[in-house]
Amino acid sequence: METVRNTMDPRIVDIALAAAAFVIFLTLIWILPLFLNDGIAYLTAIILFAGIISAAGLYLNQKGK
Repeated sequence: METVRNTMDPRIVDIALAAAAFVIFLTLIWILPLFLNDGIAYLTAIILFAGIISAAGLYLNQKGK
């Protein structure tokens, strides 16, 4: 049985995950300075963004095998 995830082009999934991660990054840049010191908030947003992108890459690599 084919599902949407099995039939979608991996490039489209990659672009969608990158766009979603960028939206999350912008949201973190906007929200975190309200609760943390500016420098720490931006550093935390960058680290979380890198983690999300890494997790998305691992997900795509595991799915491809």
